[in-house]
Amino acid sequence: MSHVSHKPTKLQQKVLDVIMRYHEKHNAAPTIYEIQKKLALISSRSVTQHLEALEKKGFIHRTRYKNRGIMLTSTLKDGEMVLLPVFASAGCGSPAVIAERAFDEFMEVASNLLKGKKKEDLFVMKAIGNSMNEAGIRDGDYVLVERIVDQDFEMGDSVVAIIDDHAVIKRYTRADDLIILQPVSSDRAHRAIILGGDATYKIFGKVIRTIHMPKTRDIQYAPVVS
Repeated sequence: MSHVSHKPTKLQQKVLDVIMRYHEKHNAAPTIYEIQKKLALISSRSVTQHLEALEKKGFIHRTRYKNRGIMLTSTLKDGEMVLLPVFASAGCGSPAVIAERAFDEFMEVASNLLKGKKKEDLFVMKAIGNSMNEAGIRDGDYVLVERIVDQDFEMGDSVVAIIDDHAVIKRYTRADDLIILQPVSSDRAHRAIILGGDATYKIFGKVIRTIHMPKTRDIQYAPVVS
């Protein structure tokens, strides 16, 4: 009996990456021609064949005869895998790592780790530093983050904050009209970040899972989750 892989091939993955980046930037699907041009493919038929394969594997859904009819699949069955974008690293010590909105890497995550969240609201970010090690987020870990639009955070949530175009992971608290981003670390040298009304910041998302990576160089698609 032959075994059918549900993972995308290398070429299918490139097509999927183009679709995901385009959706992230434009909140719409690319056309077949745009995918063909981006990947320098010889014909539009080759793009269509990759799209057919991705649809069969459950990564996308297509509306036929619609110019921008490619939709990323957001409803996943338990045990299926989903590709999430990996954003630039977040400093867990001080706001010293630029959080670029563009991403060039994806991580494959089991759908049962998404806790019923919408795939389009989730991303992965690598933690740098040890200011959250007592919250279970160590240097080099990846965190699964849910983007929160309405800033609906609870006291004690671990959040990703963007401060002057830099990203940090901290514990969220409030006091009067101030927001306090508190380290949770065995290293007492780390200090809280206090934000007032005139500060330039955005609480970008809430950490919903920590992914502890094995000590290996090949980490993109083989997370070990505790």
